[in-house]
Amino acid sequence: MTQRSWKLLIKYMHWRMVKLLIKASRNWIRVSLVCLSVVLLSGCSLLPKLEEPLAPPLVKPVKQNYTTVEAKKGSIVSSVKGLGVFEPVNVVYHQFKDNGGKIKEILVKSGDFVKKGDTLVQLEVEGLDIDIKYKLLDLEKAKLGLETAKQDRNEAQMKIKLIELDIAQVQYQRTLNKLQERQLKAEMDGQVIFVADLEPPDFVEAYRVLVSVADTTKLRVAYESGGSDLQLSSVMVGMEAQITWEEEKLNAIVTQTPSSAPMTQDQQLQARYAKLLFLELDHVPEQVEIGDFADIMIVTKKKDDVLILPTRALRTFLGRNYVQILDGERISELDVEVGIKTVTEVEIMNGLEEGQQIILP
Repeated sequence: MTQRSWKLLIKYMHWRMVKLLIKASRNWIRVSLVCLSVVLLSGCSLLPKLEEPLAPPLVKPVKQNYTTVEAKKGSIVSSVKGLGVFEPVNVVYHQFKDNGGKIKEILVKSGDFVKKGDTLVQLEVEGLDIDIKYKLLDLEKAKLGLETAKQDRNEAQMKIKLIELDIAQVQYQRTLNKLQERQLKAEMDGQVIFVADLEPPDFVEAYRVLVSVADTTKLRVAYESGGSDLQLSSVMVGMEAQITWEEEKLNAIVTQTPSSAPMTQDQQLQARYAKLLFLELDHVPEQVEIGDFADIMIVTKKKDDVLILPTRALRTFLGRNYVQILDGERISELDVEVGIKTVTEVEIMNGLEEGQQIILP
């Protein structure tokens, strides 16, 4: 056998061995897959069976509890209550009415007693003290000239001197008036209860209250509201009021309200009058002093035998007034017409019946 033949034989034998190995590998893979399938199938039969899903339990809804109030009939009162202070009935507010000026001297203080005509405040005279002397000199000269003309029996001169005297008297009086206008004088007997916080040489405007003088023999109660003007808008002159001073009940009458206050150009006084009530008492105990406090109550409206609800039972939305009614388990809304309304209660005029159950918020 030649060398070439040996090589061909070796290649053939090698190829044959490779074929056999490939075939054996394929058979082994098939066997492995079959064994694996058997194991898997047998394993599934060992697992427990899945249970059927349970249906959710039926839960009974919780019954909601409501806080209700019964619509009942009764009396409702609207009133103004607050703390007032005793002050004099007659008070004169002293102020310069034509012109202001620089203060030269304030001659009184709070608590002083003054007589009518006493000087309270003196302004700077600004040369008027000299002017008045010149005018007085001119007046005396005119008087002397007239007397001389009379002695000479000169009628023509007498007429001239008489006119000169008249002019001198007018000029003197005008200057004297200007000088007196620089003084603020008491317009009545009484006690000084207010003096403006000013001192020389502060400038004071016309119509500013500088000194208040009061007649302390007759007192009244003043109530100044700290809230809105609406609180006092329902109060009218002549309404009855009850004053409580040191547990003593006193009867009073409203004598001034913001709408009935006197006109004044003093802005501070205007602002005070806008929120002020005055009440005069039938009898003032002798022990009462200026500045004592007292509780006041003024009944502005009162109705009996009307339908009443707590104020918080009334609901509002965009101008609509309504309530929620509970009838068994059914809730409904009813529009209502409102009457008197206080902080705690409200009158229902229409839309609701007595005995209905109203849900509170």
